[in-house]
Amino acid sequence: MKVTPRFMVRAALVATAAGVIGTFGACKDSNEPTPPPVPPPPGITAPSGLTATAASGTRVDLGWTDNSTNETGFKVERCSGAGCTNFAQIGTNTAANITTFADTVGLSASTQYSYRVAAFNATATSSFATATATTLGVTPPANQFTMVGAGEITTCLSTVGPQGTARVVDSLLTADTGAIAFTVGNNLADATAGSTYETCFDDWGPFKARTRVALGNGDFEGGRGPAGVYGYFGDRTGPAGKGWYSFDKGNWHIVVLNTSTWEHGSDATFGITPALTRVPSEQVDFLTADLAANTKPCVAVISWERRIYRSSLNTIGRNSNMLPMGNIMFANGVDLLISAKDKLYARFTPMNPENGTPNDAGIRQFIVGTGGRTLDSPIDGALPAGQEAEIRNWGVLKLTLAENSYSWEFINSQVPGGPSDSGGPVACH
Repeated sequence: MKVTPRFMVRAALVATAAGVIGTFGACKDSNEPTPPPVPPPPGITAPSGLTATAASGTRVDLGWTDNSTNETGFKVERCSGAGCTNFAQIGTNTAANITTFADTVGLSASTQYSYRVAAFNATATSSFATATATTLGVTPPANQFTMVGAGEITTCLSTVGPQGTARVVDSLLTADTGAIAFTVGNNLADATAGSTYETCFDDWGPFKARTRVALGNGDFEGGRGPAGVYGYFGDRTGPAGKGWYSFDKGNWHIVVLNTSTWEHGSDATFGITPALTRVPSEQVDFLTADLAANTKPCVAVISWERRIYRSSLNTIGRNSNMLPMGNIMFANGVDLLISAKDKLYARFTPMNPENGTPNDAGIRQFIVGTGGRTLDSPIDGALPAGQEAEIRNWGVLKLTLAENSYSWEFINSQVPGGPSDSGGPVACH
């Protein structure tokens, strides 16, 4: 008979016991209940009754009902535009039990904003209560208004330039219901046959009814001719076949000239030949009579052609074709001449337009051919004496025309926060 050694028997018993213990547990009562799970942290109840009330063009007041007893505070978020979803927090979180918030940062007049408010603590954030509000419009002082615009706006291939300037103009017109848009000629400068305003001027077209239009030679190209121009703009260009007109607003008299030569030829348009011989001109006669009859203390003229410009020799140049009309403006105390033709922004000191010398009683000229077309190349050298500013970016000129003064701002639409120009108020003559 074979005998198993005792140490092997003991090892087998230990292994068996270990298997039993490992499988069933040692001395375990199979009827012992399982302990309950750890309860989740208490929830937090959302606020309700959120209201958003516009207090001004730059302030919205929020209020809500606090329905929770365990909040650390409330977070407020905002986005702009109808149906917007890109909410972002504004300000810092409020303390517990606070049920109001004044939003005063980064708001624009006449703009719709959406708000949402949630309660929160260390472990939870409630759902949001939501509300919307539209900021109030700007009410300018009596006899003050804004004009905003540019020239050299588009071709049928232009996209980014005119889109950017149109957004700036549209936002200013939305914020200020009394503001006027203006153009300074070459609104559509495209010679492609069949090009039309309906298909190529669509960026600026939506606010045509609030726009005063000046014309340049490019407007008539591409087979559009007078029928295409006046058929699209209607009374925005004044009488069809003429394109010159005037209007009053506040204490200002505004004259818009048609300095394209498409319909009437150069001599009759400007009242002067290249040899500087004076010739009859219906438009020059209009300007003479119009300014003589004016009773407003402040006067501005809009003309695609400019009298003063920066020449390629880096000197102050003077267009001889604008000599008769420039002298008429100076004799009648015109304050501002807004021109285009050059695809850049420029500001000149008040001058006698006949000889180009500085004169406090002279005409301050702006060139704002920055509506969106390809810009002119830079000229080397510092600005010539008599020119105060030059910017070669797309943008618009905003004029604030007050009871007896004017201020200006070039708003750069190409480079946010980029080169700009502003000044005033400057008293009218």
